[in-house]
Amino acid sequence: MATVRLPSGNVLEVHDTLYNFVRDEAVAGTAWTADGVFEVLAGLVEEFGPPNREFLARRADVQQQIDDYYREKRRNGWVPTGESATRDAGELESFLVAIGYLEASRPVDFEVDTPQLDPEMDQNGPELVTPVTNASMAVGGANARWGSLYDAWFLSDIHAEIDAEDQRPARLRMVVEETNAFLDEHVSAWQGGVSFDSIEAYSVGRTDDGAYELVGRTSDGAEVRLEHPEKFSGFNLDAEGELAEFFLTDNGLRILLQLYEGGTVDPVNGQFRDLVVESALTNIIDFEDAVSVVDADDLVEGLRNYLGLIRGSLEGYGSRGNLKQLNSDKTYRDVNGEERTLKATSLMSVRNVSIHMYTDAVTLGGEEVPERIVGVLLTTLIASAHDRGSNGEPRGGGEGVMPVRGPNSGRGFVYQVTPKLHTAEEVAEQMRFFEAVERGLGLPAGTMLIGIMNEELGMTLQLPQALRAARNRVFFTNTGFLDRTGSQLRAQMYAGPVDPREDLNQATFNTSYELDNVDVSLRAGLHRHGKVGKGMQVRNRAMAEMMERKIDHPRSGGNTAWVPAPYPSDLHSTHYHMVDVDEVQRVMLDAAADPVSRAALLAFPLLGEGKLDDSDVRERAVLRYAHSMVAYVEPWVRRGVGCSGVPDFDQIEEMKDRATERIDGAILANWRLHGVISQADIEDAVRKAAAIVDEQSAEVSGYVPLADTREKQDSMLAEPALAAVLEIIDDALSSPSAYVEPALFRNRRGVKAG
Repeated sequence: MATVRLPSGNVLEVHDTLYNFVRDEAVAGTAWTADGVFEVLAGLVEEFGPPNREFLARRADVQQQIDDYYREKRRNGWVPTGESATRDAGELESFLVAIGYLEASRPVDFEVDTPQLDPEMDQNGPELVTPVTNASMAVGGANARWGSLYDAWFLSDIHAEIDAEDQRPARLRMVVEETNAFLDEHVSAWQGGVSFDSIEAYSVGRTDDGAYELVGRTSDGAEVRLEHPEKFSGFNLDAEGELAEFFLTDNGLRILLQLYEGGTVDPVNGQFRDLVVESALTNIIDFEDAVSVVDADDLVEGLRNYLGLIRGSLEGYGSRGNLKQLNSDKTYRDVNGEERTLKATSLMSVRNVSIHMYTDAVTLGGEEVPERIVGVLLTTLIASAHDRGSNGEPRGGGEGVMPVRGPNSGRGFVYQVTPKLHTAEEVAEQMRFFEAVERGLGLPAGTMLIGIMNEELGMTLQLPQALRAARNRVFFTNTGFLDRTGSQLRAQMYAGPVDPREDLNQATFNTSYELDNVDVSLRAGLHRHGKVGKGMQVRNRAMAEMMERKIDHPRSGGNTAWVPAPYPSDLHSTHYHMVDVDEVQRVMLDAAADPVSRAALLAFPLLGEGKLDDSDVRERAVLRYAHSMVAYVEPWVRRGVGCSGVPDFDQIEEMKDRATERIDGAILANWRLHGVISQADIEDAVRKAAAIVDEQSAEVSGYVPLADTREKQDSMLAEPALAAVLEIIDDALSSPSAYVEPALFRNRRGVKAG
């Protein structure tokens, strides 16, 4: 351990791996020394460590009071019913006001005044979340700013009846027909009712005022022009002076249409050489839910990758052995013939862990320190000191040269996504913390901005006050159904047995929560200063389903929504051409609708009468949730995979993260508490789930079966991954927030130590 002695007499100890990374890499080329950085860190820990523990103690105290509130009601004869749900929620609201947890409800009477952000934050479109510890995924996520709509459509399950291998020509033609129809209907029509299908070649001409215009030529030789010529926004010519590619811009998003020789499309099926959409405008580089970071070695792996992303030097090998590197920016000529540059990569924000996480990578006076303080300081140092862009210089240890690209944030901001805060007071403390980090690093005031994850019940109830506290730094709010549901279930654990997970999407608390996040954010003017976000598409390969359902996100006022991978992002980008989110938001603001009531947000989703009376139905439900947990926890604990696409109970691949486990664990703990199931039922389901995961993972490289021998079966529940599942369920009742990290971390560290 490296040591830094402080003027206060305290000793800061830093794991050698972390100290060496900061000394040799993070501060390289800057005026900083490693000791200087850790002295700043120590000062932050001394100042913000004690109040951090006070906030956690306050959370535990409030949860204990809510538990006692429900137990007292039951002792007095209260029995919850569907008919009493609204009254019950209103009484809980009154209780929370009485204990000082909530202020009296009042209208949103302010607007945020966040400064002018990078253009990506003002533009409606998809957002990726990528795990920082996976270099290949991190590079792929950054490059997902642009993606082939042809590839995304061809490789999806849209029109799955046309097989990609056996019916390749037919599928290619289907893709061209579908995407041309999309261009005609949602991007720009041609004069005279001509469709993209009818045009065989493209060129540029000059208008009377000297500007360039796009010209299409049909099979009969007729020239046609766009119905909305202003949507033509740029082009490039080939070496012979023919049109090689052109840009169309619709609802602020660009589409690049690439041509064959002579400015033509394919004469057989009419396809462009490629149809490239502006896709993931923003990308959250994740140190939280999507990763397995349990010690200094893991943390440094993530920090090193983040440094590579910011500098532009990161590279990683994909699953097929292909080397991925960050793309260079795009150049083109605009309609006036001027050369322009377009960013080729997403605007990257960073999500560090929340205040409940502690790390032994750094200790102060022998005690672990809040991991959030370490992560925010070091990622801010990296982002502020190394975000200069690159100019094709040698990579320095890697292959080839650096990309030619501008900085991540042209305006010099550091976008810090902040998860799992519970109260406006906690948000206000983060603002004080950001100011201290800026002072410590010598950054201009206002460099650090906050994205508020509205994923805890308390944050939902206090969102207006939270936005007021962060009004000059907030750049987005975002919903997260799974974490938000897990939070509500823990908060109201004693209210009664909960409905099955499959029915919670449409429960009053959730539909109200989604509507409330948009409503409060719009009335606070956040959409004029950043993003109003929506949650993840979990079924990462069910793209036909996504195209039907995820369009509801822009339709309901969200100007960004999360996607799990580049191809889903490419497809989801089309929704922002189909829906003018700015107009949707204007209509919502003009409407005289009443704000969502707190009672609606607190409506507990009580188990419907008779739903689990049948023993087979009940057993299958428990097995489904146990399987979900084992399928996620196994790679996390045993292999350090923090976010994985794994088959669900129905053999459909889903992206799973910690939020998935939080809700499943909370449901099973709730049912056990209220006598719907027993501990024996849970343990039996976990055993069966292990056998199913073994079967599903038989072809996974490096997978070690959980239950393939009698010896393993006899001691199965002590196996670290399965022990973690049972501990998560227990913690859902015994801990203040039903967070899954304690169980995951204990068992992952045990595996690494063993």
